[in-house]
Amino acid sequence: MFVRSLKTTFTAGLLATTLALTAVTPNSAAARMSDEEIAGLLGLLAFGAIIHNRRNNDVTPTPAPQPQPSVNRGWRVLPVDCVRNVTRRNGNTIRMFGQRCLNNNYNHPNRLPEACHVRVRNENGQRRQGYRVRCMRDHGFRTNRR
Repeated sequence: MFVRSLKTTFTAGLLATTLALTAVTPNSAAARMSDEEIAGLLGLLAFGAIIHNRRNNDVTPTPAPQPQPSVNRGWRVLPVDCVRNVTRRNGNTIRMFGQRCLNNNYNHPNRLPEACHVRVRNENGQRRQGYRVRCMRDHGFRTNRR
């Protein structure tokens, strides 16, 4: 806003100077300006600056910006207590959030991405369901680390 007012002030001053100088252009008979002409020119410049400042000060104030609603990403924070290392029957280990733990300790289980859902059998043959930790991180979820 300051740059715009500076630009308009400069433009108005330049316009006032140009108009004053074209009205007082020396003709071939009088090539020199007298003291009265210089005083009149300075008076016109001051008068133009006063008018310009009054016009700029009459601008209605801009309304205060409305606060933007904060984006609540709290639903993307998963409890770290639900992270499990499950060993599969083939010996591989998978890190996952347990389904039952998330249902009990997380407020928005319906928002979890289905692409990360996994069903495995552990080394005892029991079925486990949950969500892969890396996949959840890739989908923008994180844990509430202690």
